[in-house]
Amino acid sequence: MYITVKSIKRDLGFKGIEVADIVIALPIIILFIVLFCFTPLKIPAIVGLMIGIFCLLPINVSKKNRMYKVIGLIFSFLVRDKIFIYQKERQVNKIEEKQTE
Repeated sequence: MYITVKSIKRDLGFKGIEVADIVIALPIIILFIVLFCFTPLKIPAIVGLMIGIFCLLPINVSKKNRMYKVIGLIFSFLVRDKIFIYQKERQVNKIEEKQTE
């Protein structure tokens, strides 16, 4: 009899919250508290908190289960090195058409 592990990720047991999620959320919360309480930047603080909450939403896309992971994948896709290969159209088809006429 074998004991199998569902996932090797560190799961805290509360709706799939991982240690990485906590590490990302703590600075967002601290920054929100500092900006909201001690500066006149109340609206930007609320907008930043909403963006932070949006990034921590759980979603089901492949094996990435948080929105910030999906945003990271999209960003890495957009900024990757792109290699463009250009080819001239071959003139063989035009020559063959003239010969058949």
